[in-house]
Amino acid sequence: MKKIISEILSLLILSGAVCVGFAGCGPEGITVELSVYAVNDLHGKFMDTTDQPGVDEFTTYMKNLYADAKREEVLLSSGDMWQGTVESSSNKGQLMTEWMNEVGFASMTLGNHEFDWGPDVLQPNSELAEFPFLGINVMYQGEPATYCKPSVVVQKTGVKIGIIGAVGDCLSSISGEFQTGLDFLTGKELTDLVKAESTRLREEEGCGLIIYSIHDGGSGFSSSGVNTVTDFDMGYYDTSLSDGYVDLVFEAHTHSQYILKDEHGVYHLQGGGENESVSCADIEYNTTTGEYTVTPRLIGTDEYAKSSLKDDPCVERIYDRYFSESDPYTTVLGTNSTKWTSSDICGKVAELYYKKGLETWGEEYDITLAGGYLKMRSPYDLATGKVTYANLFSLLPFDNAIVLGSIKGSYLKSNFLSTKKNYYCYCPDGNIAKSIDNNATYYIIVDTYTAYYRPNHITEVARLSDSTYARDLVAEYIRGGYRA
Repeated sequence: MKKIISEILSLLILSGAVCVGFAGCGPEGITVELSVYAVNDLHGKFMDTTDQPGVDEFTTYMKNLYADAKREEVLLSSGDMWQGTVESSSNKGQLMTEWMNEVGFASMTLGNHEFDWGPDVLQPNSELAEFPFLGINVMYQGEPATYCKPSVVVQKTGVKIGIIGAVGDCLSSISGEFQTGLDFLTGKELTDLVKAESTRLREEEGCGLIIYSIHDGGSGFSSSGVNTVTDFDMGYYDTSLSDGYVDLVFEAHTHSQYILKDEHGVYHLQGGGENESVSCADIEYNTTTGEYTVTPRLIGTDEYAKSSLKDDPCVERIYDRYFSESDPYTTVLGTNSTKWTSSDICGKVAELYYKKGLETWGEEYDITLAGGYLKMRSPYDLATGKVTYANLFSLLPFDNAIVLGSIKGSYLKSNFLSTKKNYYCYCPDGNIAKSIDNNATYYIIVDTYTAYYRPNHITEVARLSDSTYARDLVAEYIRGGYRA
C-alpha cells in the first residue's frame, strides 16, 4: 500500500499538483527526505550465533522503518550474500534470496562469492528473486550475463534513483574450474560502461540521483568519522565517475568499515562484513532544483539488532521451510578441549587430505604430500566447548572438491615446498624436498581451488566421487573423539 501511495504522490508532485509529506515546500522547491541502506558481505549469516546476530532483528528494524511515513527508504546489497554458512550454502543461496524478498531489497550487486558454485547457480536464483541482480561488467562467453542487469530504477516520492551495480577485479578469487567463459570487465572498460549507463539513466529515465553499488573497496580507513582521500588511495575506483556521473557509492568485498569522501565530494560507504554494521545515507533532495545533501553514517548492531527488537517470524518460517526435518545448525559433533587457531585447523586439514587421499588412491599412486592454499573464514578459530557442524561450516564454507593431482617436481618445489609460499602442506617425510627430481612427476592431494590455480601447474587425475569437503573431514575427525 505504501508503494502504491508513493507512486501516486510522485505523479502528482512532479506535475505540481500537490505538496505533502516533505521537509519543506515552497517557491524554492520541495525537499524529499529519504534514506538508503546497504548491506554487504553478509555471507549467509542468517541465524543468531554466540559470535553475532542473525537477520531476525534486522528484518524487524527495516519493517519498522517502512511503516514510518515520515521518510522513504531504499534497501540494497553490494554482494556476497549467500556463501558462508550451512543454512545458506546448503541450498546455494536460495534461503537468503527468499529472505531478501521478504525484507524488500531493491537490488543486489553480485559479489565474487556468488560464483562459488559456478555461473549456473545464478540463473535460478535470479528467477527466485523479486529484485534484480546487478552486474554491469559481468560477461559470459563474451556477452553480458543473462542473470543480471546493468542497473535498476527505483522511484520514491518525488525522485527517481538509478542504481548501477558492478563486480570489482575479483575474478581470480573464484575457483579456476568455474572461470571458463566468465569475465569481469575492469579499468577503463568498466568506467566507460558506468558513465554511459549513468548518462542513460539521467537523460532517458529521468533519474535525479545515481547510486553506484560496487563489490570492491578499500581497507585501512578509519570507521569513526569521514576519511578524505585522493584517487591514489582508491585504486579500485576511478574518481572521474564522481564528476557528475555518480552521486553516492556503496562498497564491499574488503569487509572494512568506513565512510570516505573523494576529491569530488562523493561519499563512499562500506559496512564491514558478516552482519557487523549497515551502511546508511540520509538524503534531502530538492525536486525542483535537483540539489541534494547526503549525510552518511554506519549503523551498528546495537541499533538494528538490539534485544528490544522482536524477532520477525518470517526468518524462522523461511528456515523451517529448508530444514523442516533436520537441524544441521545445532547438531553437536563432539567437544573441543583446546582452542584451535586458524593455523591449527589448516594444518589438520592438510593432514586429513593426505589420509583421505591415501585411503582412496594409495594403492595405485605414490602420494607425496597434501595441502594447498587453505584459509579460514570468520570466526577463524575454533573455540573450546561443544562443536557443531555449523561451527565448522562457517570456518570452512567452500565447496572445493578433494582431488588427486599430478605435478612436475620443479613446480612441487617452488609452489608447495618453498617457504615463500603460504601453503599448508602435510608430508610424512619431512626431508622430501631433498629427494625431489625437477623433471619427474609426483602425485599430491589438494582441493579444486588449489588444483585449478594455473600457476600451480597441477593436472587433475581423479576426484572424490562424493561431496566430501574439508569441513566434512574435520567433522569426522571430531566426531571420532580424536579431539575430545
